[in-house]
Amino acid sequence: MVCIIGSGLSAIAAASALVARGIRPTILDVGIEPAAAAASLTMRLGSVEPDSWRAGETAPAKQTGPVATNGIPRKLYFGSDFVFQEAKQSVPLAANCTTMFRSFAAGGFSNVWGAVVQRIQDKDINEWPISAKDLDPHYTAISKMIGGSSPSQLHPSTQAQALYADLSAKADLLHRNGISFEYPQLAVRAADRNGTKGCRYCGLCLFGCPYDSRYAAETTLGELVRAGQAVYEPDMLVRRLSPLDGMVRIEGRSRRGEVRVLSAERVFLAAGLLESTRIVLESLGVYGRPLRINHSDIFTVPLLRYHRSLGIQVEKLHTLCQLTAEVEDMSICADRVHLQFYGYNELYRTLLADNIGPLAKPLALALDSLCHRLLVIFGYLHSDVSSSIQLSLSAGVNPVVTLEGKPNPEARRICMAVVRKLQRHHMCFKGITLRSRLRLDLPGGGYHSGGTLPMRRIPETFETDTLGRLPSLPGVHVVDASVLPTVPASPTAFTVMANAHRIASEVPIP
Repeated sequence: MVCIIGSGLSAIAAASALVARGIRPTILDVGIEPAAAAASLTMRLGSVEPDSWRAGETAPAKQTGPVATNGIPRKLYFGSDFVFQEAKQSVPLAANCTTMFRSFAAGGFSNVWGAVVQRIQDKDINEWPISAKDLDPHYTAISKMIGGSSPSQLHPSTQAQALYADLSAKADLLHRNGISFEYPQLAVRAADRNGTKGCRYCGLCLFGCPYDSRYAAETTLGELVRAGQAVYEPDMLVRRLSPLDGMVRIEGRSRRGEVRVLSAERVFLAAGLLESTRIVLESLGVYGRPLRINHSDIFTVPLLRYHRSLGIQVEKLHTLCQLTAEVEDMSICADRVHLQFYGYNELYRTLLADNIGPLAKPLALALDSLCHRLLVIFGYLHSDVSSSIQLSLSAGVNPVVTLEGKPNPEARRICMAVVRKLQRHHMCFKGITLRSRLRLDLPGGGYHSGGTLPMRRIPETFETDTLGRLPSLPGVHVVDASVLPTVPASPTAFTVMANAHRIASEVPIP
């Protein structure tokens, strides 16, 4: 038997590769599902076209979670926080100066991800023991699996089109100054295909997609199980792995506390950064030793355009990333800074109103005008210049995973320098970045983290080889973000999936 632990993006990428080799993997997962009310609402909305939705019917779906340090609220799934729900029997987390989460949900964080897919470049991974070329065929395989939209297929908003046109008019100047831009590729089905619905531009992207046109790992999981190509076993919280007579012994518990033990020839560990690292530490009996989590710091800053986008509040649009940009300036940072532009959505109006309190009602027209001009830039830094987090597992009958954030003052300097650079080019953007509203999240915010068990050409203790193997755990291959040697500024999900697919394609299996 070949087992995969986890059901998120990296797990499903590995499963896809194994199935292509004629192997039928067993996927072990906790598998928490959304609340019944959220599932019912999703089914109801997805069964009809947006024009048929009843007045006020989407209100429960538009709930958000707590607001992060950068001012952005946590995304929920149609009002359900199941993606972030802790599992019974799980080892508790104790976090200080960090915002990190783990997911025990079926499909993991893919239920709420931003869906931007971007290939890595060699200059972003010069410390890795593999090259971008090594990942190329696996990027292609993952692209086919997720069925994403190219920039020419998914329609940007009129607001994004206007910004793109203004930037294009000054493209030569921007390129000479180290700023490039493009429409993003998104893991979103743009048109109806094989009985599934494409994007309906209903504007609910930040709350969940009622038509499942934004890719989620659970989609492929369901397809593999229905086709008999994979076995899914939920309600399994893995505690430790150990070698036994040429096999891997898997010890875990159900959420009710029942002990479960299995054996497998190979185990692909894809439980997510925090859980995969915890499983390795607990399996090796290593307690109190801190491991470093590499992290890509995230910052947000508003861009206020000089001209309004009239009618944007009633336009049919998607509310995912509308435009991406790269800033390459050695005077600011040796590594690229990645920017994502998010245009109008209903959340802006709510956040602005909450900020000014009782004045929101008399200033309603002014708020509307502001929202018609507003985009929010999400910026990401390379892990070499970002904060880090230390992870350790305590000993005892009731162990605890402790996370300790380590902010890097250099990150704020870089963020401020990027904002100043954008301000100097305000006539290219036809808008001004509001430097006073620049916000950095705590270490761990933004979900771009990895590297607790980094791949090396010659791995040492707590390092993996190019197939995700630890010398002390034969038969186990770590395939999620835990093995990233560094975390580039660009979106990581696509690369994590491609690398998981590469490992599962190359591992020798009898």
